[in-house]
Amino acid sequence: MALPWRDSLLALAIATVWGLTFVSIKLSLMSVPPFALSGWRFFMAAVPLVFFVGRPQVPWRWLVLYALFIAVGQFAVLFIALNLGMPAGLMSLVVQTQVFFTIGLAVAFFGESVQRPQLIGALVAAVGLIVIGATKLQSGVAGAFLLVLLAAFFWGAGNTVAKHVARIATAGRVSAMNFIAWSSLAAVPPLALISLLVEPDGALWLPITKPSWSLWGNLCVLAYAAQVFGYGLWSNLLTRYPASMVSPFALWVPVAGMTATAWAFGERLTAIQIAGAAIVLAGLAVAVLGPRWGANRGCRPDA
Repeated sequence: MALPWRDSLLALAIATVWGLTFVSIKLSLMSVPPFALSGWRFFMAAVPLVFFVGRPQVPWRWLVLYALFIAVGQFAVLFIALNLGMPAGLMSLVVQTQVFFTIGLAVAFFGESVQRPQLIGALVAAVGLIVIGATKLQSGVAGAFLLVLLAAFFWGAGNTVAKHVARIATAGRVSAMNFIAWSSLAAVPPLALISLLVEPDGALWLPITKPSWSLWGNLCVLAYAAQVFGYGLWSNLLTRYPASMVSPFALWVPVAGMTATAWAFGERLTAIQIAGAAIVLAGLAVAVLGPRWGANRGCRPDA
């Protein structure tokens, strides 16, 4: 079984948007520290949307748990890693280890099956990530590299919560916009509290006290393009298809991310890093296109 072409194109569009937003992340962090930036991102994604869409008919604890995994776990940790020296383009690649965490958690909690091409593709991509990880260890940003891996786990855990929410919803399928709006709202209090406790005085209010068109433009990209559009529709795909069919499309994020950051910031990859990126993309091709080839040939890809 393969993802229909329409949803395949949607998944690729989401991945492209996510890759491009790494430019906005890096530019925003020049003005606002990580937890404050995350807080504003999720506040803007929630307000005013929550006034127009009803709350999903699921217990609050699942909205809060998703918010903690995605907002505090994934994005705050990613932003810290970027501040520690992880290049934005490479970060967009390494965080795609979430594909493996998402598939593994789906198998563990929901008993989903993994087709042979998807497993082979994931293993090939893992080799590419190991190649890139080795270069980061040599360049002295091993801590930032490990933080990105931790963020990838939180992303996978958030995907798992989204799938669980779809299963327990009391009023049928959960609307993507409702879920993203209200889970974003749930993320704001912990992010604001952490910012007030650990970041410099006044950091949380910098978009207001020291506003700029650039900062607010980048915040809009992060809140509406990446969060509302990207995560809203991505969560919807995950509720309708097995994680092993959807998650590999996120491996397209680094292509857009590394291209955009190379253009915006002049980030350049070494020959070894380019080789690692090529291996990752080869894994994506196997994981995404393998099931289609098997179906077109009339054979079972997992046989």
